[in-house]
Amino acid sequence: MPKLTISLVVHNGENYIQFIISSLKLQTFKDWELIIIDNASTDQTVELLELGLKDSGITYRIIRNSENFGFAVGHNQAFAEVKTPYFLLLNADMYLMPDVLERMTAFMDMHQDAGAVAPRLMRWDFERARLAFNGNLLNNFEVAQTGFTSQIDAIGVRLFRNRRAVEWQTRQTWATDSESKAVREMYGLPILEVFGVSGALAMLRKSLIDKILLPGNNLFDPTYHSYKEDLDLAYRLRNAGFVSYVLLDAVAYHDRTGAGPKEMGDYAALKNKTNQPYFVSYHSYKNHLRTLYKNEYWENILRDFPFIFWYEFKKFIYLLFTNPKVVINGWGDIIRNWKYTKEARHAVVSSRHLHWQGIRRWFL
Repeated sequence: MPKLTISLVVHNGENYIQFIISSLKLQTFKDWELIIIDNASTDQTVELLELGLKDSGITYRIIRNSENFGFAVGHNQAFAEVKTPYFLLLNADMYLMPDVLERMTAFMDMHQDAGAVAPRLMRWDFERARLAFNGNLLNNFEVAQTGFTSQIDAIGVRLFRNRRAVEWQTRQTWATDSESKAVREMYGLPILEVFGVSGALAMLRKSLIDKILLPGNNLFDPTYHSYKEDLDLAYRLRNAGFVSYVLLDAVAYHDRTGAGPKEMGDYAALKNKTNQPYFVSYHSYKNHLRTLYKNEYWENILRDFPFIFWYEFKKFIYLLFTNPKVVINGWGDIIRNWKYTKEARHAVVSSRHLHWQGIRRWFL
């Protein structure tokens, strides 16, 4: 049995396939298997996957869904088949440096308290790399490298006191002279403890995840479809007393859609929602509210209620005038799935081992 199972969920990702397969083939750590969940792709995604993996020596299987069930259900399908100690969430729009899997598995081996670990995610100018790609070189690291940037995509997930979640240090420059004080302070450090890790690329310890599963033995809430699953998982790991880390010396590059703003203020966050596709805003809005209900301690909600209410009220009004379908359809979804949400909260509360005060240090 291998040590790691990689779960790759795809939907119409043909432009990325050559790059992600090249990235996986070049990994120095080889003790893994690959489960691909195809969410009813209508382009050449599956054909390119099979072409790239043919005669590669990689153990893989492809599960083809009849419709696009989303990120959450896709990874749940893969997780249900996992027998390995570690489980890797992987987006197709990612390029891993060759030592990423080796560094992550070695870290998990040495840190038994770690429920999740992620590399430092950097922004990938995929359009530049795509234009440089000639369609024939499936292992062309140099082509992918043309799109690498010095801008951070995410160094974990952080929360503000109003519970706004952000990809930490997104769009900041990774350099000793970065304008971000936080980046300057962490530059040169090997690891960083974080509230949670990005679901775009994260390694999970199965033995700990098994203790915080949602009803139906689900890794992620199956009613979410996409977005905020990583925040929900981060809460559940923390509430259960487990720790998440980012390996700052392990690097992967990500072509993110729906990225957050560089500025940390509420106005910048609300303005950013205007630029997001409806699909992103809709799922993010409803799933964020449900995540708070499922995971928050009432003691913390009462202490921070003015901050939470004011932010959610501003967001509600802003979306009501700029994109009312997000609010209307979002609340419709919340009501339709209320039964599962209540059951999920009961499961979360039952798995808690952290005192309500223990999680407060993560609310900036």
